[in-house]
Amino acid sequence: MADSSLEEVRCYTMGGASDRVIGLPAEWFDAEVSKHALYQATRAQRTNDRAGTASTKTRAEVRGGGAKPWRQKGTGRARAGSNRSPLWPGGGIIHGPSPKRWRNRVPRRLRRQAFASALTARSRDGMVRVVAFDRFDEPKTARLARALEQWNAPGKVLMLVAEADENLLLSGRNMARMTIMKFSDASALDVLDHDVVVVQEGAWETRPSPAGGAGEQGPNG
Repeated sequence: MADSSLEEVRCYTMGGASDRVIGLPAEWFDAEVSKHALYQATRAQRTNDRAGTASTKTRAEVRGGGAKPWRQKGTGRARAGSNRSPLWPGGGIIHGPSPKRWRNRVPRRLRRQAFASALTARSRDGMVRVVAFDRFDEPKTARLARALEQWNAPGKVLMLVAEADENLLLSGRNMARMTIMKFSDASALDVLDHDVVVVQEGAWETRPSPAGGAGEQGPNG
């Protein structure tokens, strides 16, 4: 972890007090914002999230249609060999979608760069809160809701923690505009999809720096 840090920010307690300040690591919260990295990482994640299950049937797969609807000549109607032709209602589909595996791989370093760019953008907008968490002895949604008000964290909130706390997860489960996840698992898209980012003090130490290095490896680099 680099020693460089940007301007000091207030560190809140679960009770809402902010009696001390800390310096955020510049490599995560004061990095160069790369629009290219943000585009590549978010596009890849949205692509990889596609189910790819859209499916249609061709005339060979549609049930029925084996018998010729009418004789070839003498009826005055256009010739037809099957009532499952794509020209008929209920017939097969021409060039329709079929199940497909969507996959767009992005280099790990670019994912980290995009994540740092997203955090930096939120930080420069004044939408990052640093909190020294206390462990929840039991699930308490009301306690978490009060804390968000005291932290001045309106709108959609992304809470990034060092380790998953089951009681904390249960406390936020019923809050529709709250997402709680490990710092090491979060992506640039997760940050950009929320208005405010609440970060547990020291959670950034669980993830390798954008330039590479040791640390816990999450699914998003």
